[in-house]
Amino acid sequence: MGYTYSVCKKCESLNKVDTSKALEKEAVCGKCGVTLELHGLVSHVNRSEFQRIINKSEKPVVVDFWASWCGPCRAYGPEFEKASINTTEAVFLKVSTEEESALSSELGIRGIPCTIIYKNGREVLRQSGAMSSEQLKQLITHI
Repeated sequence: MGYTYSVCKKCESLNKVDTSKALEKEAVCGKCGVTLELHGLVSHVNRSEFQRIINKSEKPVVVDFWASWCGPCRAYGPEFEKASINTTEAVFLKVSTEEESALSSELGIRGIPCTIIYKNGREVLRQSGAMSSEQLKQLITHI
């Protein structure tokens, strides 16, 4: 069984979501029953949700730092989402550098899109620029 993590926007519960069920129908919070916001198997997260998931996940966590005004970020989004559906070995998150500018600054994000892979709560790989879903999948398999 594959899984991902998502934080409920209503009750803030951390949910471990079965990926096959999430792809078949809407994923719901195990605590309050509200539909979880997943795009493919990607969760859009804020600073605290980001921290909770990278510290909890047994799998590598792949994070796309992006901005709505960034053309390459918008082109990369669908590829990132496609990779989330085709790669069960990782958890996929998106962080808006516009909404989380302090976090982006602390992490030294200087160009976007910027993909960072975390393992056991620590950064293990950083790649700037847009990639295809296949390129992203290859990065993940090499960690």
